[in-house]
Amino acid sequence: MVLLSAISFWVSRSQEEDGPEPVAGLDPELDYVLRDFELQFFDEAGQPTMNMRAPLLRNNPKLEMGTVEQPVIRLNQAGATWDLTSELATVTADKEHVQLMGQVQVRRSEPETGNWVELTTREVMIEVTPQTATTDQPVRIFDGFNRVDAIGLELDMTTKTYSLKQQVRATYAVN
Repeated sequence: MVLLSAISFWVSRSQEEDGPEPVAGLDPELDYVLRDFELQFFDEAGQPTMNMRAPLLRNNPKLEMGTVEQPVIRLNQAGATWDLTSELATVTADKEHVQLMGQVQVRRSEPETGNWVELTTREVMIEVTPQTATTDQPVRIFDGFNRVDAIGLELDMTTKTYSLKQQVRATYAVN
């Protein structure tokens, strides 16, 4: 009996030692890291308003900032959908300010009419509650026919209006 107890103890200890190794190189200041995540936001009526997915999100509690790699964001509005992509995004702790950086693409689609417009730039600051976006970077707007290039933009996503800041050049298709 003593021999069986000793063997059982030895086997259980050897299995404990074979457990996973601690992960090296983790930043202890990160409060969490999400991989291959998807977040869905809903309005008061339970309708989806925004979806965000990405391969990686890191949250830094000291900076009160989340960093998202290769985010894909979809904003649903009545009659329109906004799709936003970039190489990198930062999100404030209150989730009210989102900065898209790198190759940024913003596309607005109207499924009922088939109309769309696409905006490309290198950086966009989004204010979530008022649904506005701004940039001081070069921007290109294209709707399948017409193209507008400018430096700087202010966009109101609820009214679908934008203001170009400087060096505006446009090429319009003649119907």
